[in-house]
Amino acid sequence: MRGALALSYCIIGNAQDPDVYTRPQKTVKGCTCRTECQTDLLMNCNSAEYCYVEDKNCEHGTADYALLKGHYDYCTYEPDTHYERRSAKSKYDMLMAKAGHGGQGSYPSLLNVLTHTLGESVRLTFDSNSDTFPHQREKTIHGIGVIGGIKFESSGGHQYQGLFKGADFGMIRFSSAKEPSNDGVTPGMGLKFFRDGRRSANFVSMYSLDGQPCSDGDFFQHDWSNHIPMTDNFGLKIIAAKFWQASYCPLMVGLSDVASDADGVAPAPGSFPFELMFKPAVSSQCSCHDYAGCLSNLARLSSGTKLFDVEARASPGARPQHIGSVTLTSKLTQSKWGDEQFFIQHQNMEDDFAIHPEWLEGLDLKNQCGMDCASDARPSVDVGCSSPFGMLETDAINV
Repeated sequence: MRGALALSYCIIGNAQDPDVYTRPQKTVKGCTCRTECQTDLLMNCNSAEYCYVEDKNCEHGTADYALLKGHYDYCTYEPDTHYERRSAKSKYDMLMAKAGHGGQGSYPSLLNVLTHTLGESVRLTFDSNSDTFPHQREKTIHGIGVIGGIKFESSGGHQYQGLFKGADFGMIRFSSAKEPSNDGVTPGMGLKFFRDGRRSANFVSMYSLDGQPCSDGDFFQHDWSNHIPMTDNFGLKIIAAKFWQASYCPLMVGLSDVASDADGVAPAPGSFPFELMFKPAVSSQCSCHDYAGCLSNLARLSSGTKLFDVEARASPGARPQHIGSVTLTSKLTQSKWGDEQFFIQHQNMEDDFAIHPEWLEGLDLKNQCGMDCASDARPSVDVGCSSPFGMLETDAINV
């Protein structure tokens, strides 16, 4: 099916980087796909990718059935053990080599941003376990940027565990969420830290969904956080509202995985912070009328440059504590691979709330999460058609 009812596709068994992720497509019930993975407005409003299957009798149960279509199951994107068992340095070297090939991606039109965002599954951004996108897709935001190597150096004197104690092999990608214009620039970054023999830890950070005006001429004009303030822009609210299909706290991403010592094992309470704040330690001129020049200026930053001092807030309303710094370990470079294939997983804030349920009591859920129904449980696929626009018009979400 094409057009409005099926707007997102994957190629079965075709990884964009054959030496990164090569496993064939898997499904929740262990079925064998006979079609590409896709979304459909009639299948829970494009909430999750699914495929039609070869046989209804699957490894973990019987596939669901759709009239006139046949049996289907939802696609899943699990870690590839062959790739993940490599050392952190090996994965870092591999992806840095790919990032060094040059070129650049593109920004789609505003209409395409809305159409493709509403028509794709945002759950993939939270559920995929890969350092590259698991299949071909059009990137609708953060289309063009620069990418390079980083390390996190802990200052010590804090209780946080895992990679919060230090990480030597990481990658960072800077970009503007939307194409710069007279309305300004929207700086943001994705951070990835590699781990020996297991999945990388990832999170994103921005100053604001609305970005900064042209009068703010520095890419690092403001402090950034993994908690992003609500926007007043209606178009951006629509895009943010789409993310309710994956999280009822879409304005925040979790940090508990950064502190975890094993995949799938929740860390202890107190071993990770509620929020990270990135205090710029460098400046880089960025004109909203010359984005190419803005990226070139970022690319002039030398290896060894300290980018940020990092502060952590232990709980909602707690006083920030300095915990370390982020430093470049390479120069930043423009990269078509980085723009189109580098993947930063977004951890559900619900994972953090499950470990620290008391944090929910300290939040204004409507304004800080974007949804007043936020809890320690993420949305299920079958509520994908519940209206996300309550966050725009009312004080309640229809679930």
